[in-house]
Amino acid sequence: MQTAPDAISIPSGNAILQVSFYPRPQSDTVIMLHGGPGVPDEMTEVREWLCQTMQVIHFNQRGVDEENCKSCTFTMDDFINDINHIAAWFQIEKFHLFGHSWGGLYAQIYTRYFPGNVLSLFLCSPASGTGKEWEITEKEIFRYNLSRSSVPEILGMAFNTVLGMAGNKSAYRRLFRQIIINYHKGYPVDPPDEEKLKKINSKAGLLTRKEIRKYPELGVFGITTFPVIITYGQFDAYGPSKQFVLDRFPNAAKVIVPKSGHTPWKHNWPEFMRILNAFYGKV
Repeated sequence: MQTAPDAISIPSGNAILQVSFYPRPQSDTVIMLHGGPGVPDEMTEVREWLCQTMQVIHFNQRGVDEENCKSCTFTMDDFINDINHIAAWFQIEKFHLFGHSWGGLYAQIYTRYFPGNVLSLFLCSPASGTGKEWEITEKEIFRYNLSRSSVPEILGMAFNTVLGMAGNKSAYRRLFRQIIINYHKGYPVDPPDEEKLKKINSKAGLLTRKEIRKYPELGVFGITTFPVIITYGQFDAYGPSKQFVLDRFPNAAKVIVPKSGHTPWKHNWPEFMRILNAFYGKV
């Protein structure tokens, strides 16, 4: 396994994407799409496992670490084009997509327009949809965080939400710090990395969420020509809105990861590794 990836800055429209590339010539390529939006990658364990057998590309999405995105826009077309620019840079025509949370919705949006580029689709706790479906999902996340927070934490989140939505960067980061803590409560996971928290970009998060809310609903994909798997943690942050995704891909494999929440690889790695092995061993 290569432990030090190639770090490459790739221009894409009005963004500079910071890409980590784990080369493995003659192997399939997987592009990884992290959650957020506007929040950096936390998929270290999955990335390290995948790069043992596949060529792996992961990148901080536009807006993560504001320094590389001072003039960025955040339309869904921008995000779609980012994937195409990365694939073109490495001269890759077809690839696997692995998306988590918002990244799982990002993967669905991309696949809607470029299904011929996709070799397989791994949707790990994917956000449920665009438009009104996104609004339902956000309400579920809100209720989940209330249920996982103490009274002082709830008051802190309310305070930081008001300031964060008004554009206060520090408050927005404090809000997401608490959200990350809530996702991992009850599991032996280290506290949020303060250096990563500094890369959270409130502008990217707020503007991307606005674009997702006004984007047309995705509807049903139907029977796909490539393998699809949808996984959720047994105690995931998403509630009934999960059914939107399950109905969207009627032929997908559907797996509940036991004893885990919204980031199952951090909560039950042996079981999640088994799921990864079973899926990628067949594609």
